[in-house]
Amino acid sequence: MERKNHTGKKLLAMILIFGLGFWAGYYVGQRPLEEVKRQLQELSQEVVEQTIGLGEGEKLVAQKKVLRAMSEFVDGKAKILAGKPDEAIDEIEETLDYLKEALKMKGAESSDALIETMSNIDDLRQSLADGQAVSQEALEDVQAKLEALLLEM
Repeated sequence: MERKNHTGKKLLAMILIFGLGFWAGYYVGQRPLEEVKRQLQELSQEVVEQTIGLGEGEKLVAQKKVLRAMSEFVDGKAKILAGKPDEAIDEIEETLDYLKEALKMKGAESSDALIETMSNIDDLRQSLADGQAVSQEALEDVQAKLEALLLEM
């Protein structure tokens, strides 16, 4: 049997691989660095969530929603203390949206505390919408409840 040398195919494959690598580098170089970093972070988060498993992944996503809700609430609290209640209402509404998403994912487990916290936050939002002052103690109380929710999960 005669052994064929596939040098031509190997050379073509190497040129193709080199070309794809060059193109990928050029493409990535054309995009803003922050966008590339963000896409890589999102991709790695998806991989981690899929690796962890569905049950634990849902728990992780619910925790992330509560954490984002807490972040939005702290932003809203800062705007209230800065005398910008209209902007704070938007932040508080986003807080409620994140908590609603977490409630859908969390199910029955510790949902009573989550619903109570959402009710307190909605009361704060309604007070701000009505033009009433909101005490710093009430804000601190809700923030403490959000922190407790995060620890419960």
